[in-house]
Amino acid sequence: MDLIKKFLKLFFLNCLWLLCCLPVITAGGSTCAAYAVALRLADGDEEVQSMRGIAARFFKAFKQDFLQGLLLSLFTAACGGIGYFIFDRLRDDAFNLIFVALFVIYILVALILNLYAYPLVARYSNSFVNTLRNSIAIYMMNIKASFRAQGWIVLGVLLIYLSKYIFYVGILIIPSIVFYMVSKTAKEIFVRMESQTPAESEE
Repeated sequence: MDLIKKFLKLFFLNCLWLLCCLPVITAGGSTCAAYAVALRLADGDEEVQSMRGIAARFFKAFKQDFLQGLLLSLFTAACGGIGYFIFDRLRDDAFNLIFVALFVIYILVALILNLYAYPLVARYSNSFVNTLRNSIAIYMMNIKASFRAQGWIVLGVLLIYLSKYIFYVGILIIPSIVFYMVSKTAKEIFVRMESQTPAESEE
């Protein structure tokens, strides 16, 4: 029963995320808002135990983090664009092993920069540059946990791609599951760090 309730909450969260991603330019703010809810779901926060609470928290975070989310989405899009350009060149060079290795390294660096950036914006107030710095630092200090979180992202992208055979229905639930699983890892790290050092101001 609890699993069904959680599934319904994540489905509702996914619907909110998709709705607020529709203008495309708002995708970053929508993703930050989704993480704001997912982090609280991972923590069992009473605020998000109802659909009304989820919606209230989502739109509050969407408004608060819109600018940071916009900057992050532009940065993520730039990372994706560069990655696609490199991949396109790889195909032209018949997947030269050296360039394949460089491409894999680039993807890893892009994931390191982006992995914790959205959860950090969802939980703390900080500058764009410091958010990226903190994302790198957290990744490097928690490599094993970060690989696990990264695995969920890769798996999610793969499942969404495979769902093209059934009209991409995976997009209706998989993103929020990924947000939730990454948030579980991020929350554990954030709580541990907050217990060791003075925390940044939470939203």
